[in-house]
Amino acid sequence: MTKRIFVLAALMSAVCVTGAFAQVTVSGGFALSSMSAEAVGYSVDGGVGVGGNIYVDYLLPVGVPVSLGFEIGVDTATIEEGFYKVTGTAVPLLLRAAYHFDIASNLDLYVVGKIGYVLGSAESDGISESGYNGIGFGIDAGVAYYFTPLFGVFGEAGFDRYNLEKEVGGFKIKVPFSRFVTFGVSLKF
Repeated sequence: MTKRIFVLAALMSAVCVTGAFAQVTVSGGFALSSMSAEAVGYSVDGGVGVGGNIYVDYLLPVGVPVSLGFEIGVDTATIEEGFYKVTGTAVPLLLRAAYHFDIASNLDLYVVGKIGYVLGSAESDGISESGYNGIGFGIDAGVAYYFTPLFGVFGEAGFDRYNLEKEVGGFKIKVPFSRFVTFGVSLKF
């Protein structure tokens, strides 16, 4: 149900923005993420997971090739160390700003910066807790190749960080996520 809401919101935004006669790109892809859990000096690293994200970018109708947009998605990762196992989930709600390098009509090279809010939850020993929230930010380099004027594939590589934390019983528990690579399909309207 949540995925349907995200897809519907992204498509509705794309339809609204296309009325301005500028290029709108809707990209959806899968991401490789990692997670570490920290609580009172104890840290465990190395959990790797995946996620799915939808980006909606609007190329501004000005002389500079800059786009603005937003990103929503779901990332999940699990870490295990001995009997200790934590599965974390992060839902990024990020604003995006990108600069595009004009290489060719079917090739889009760009750098993108992101910042926003991230909702999260963590599950350990069958007990799930929500309320792990925090700031998310990132910087990535991306490339999109369009097979037709409307359809292509893309990839982004860089570093996105979601700093999720929650106070439990007087202890501050942190569940930071990092995301490194995203790839998927891209559509222009």
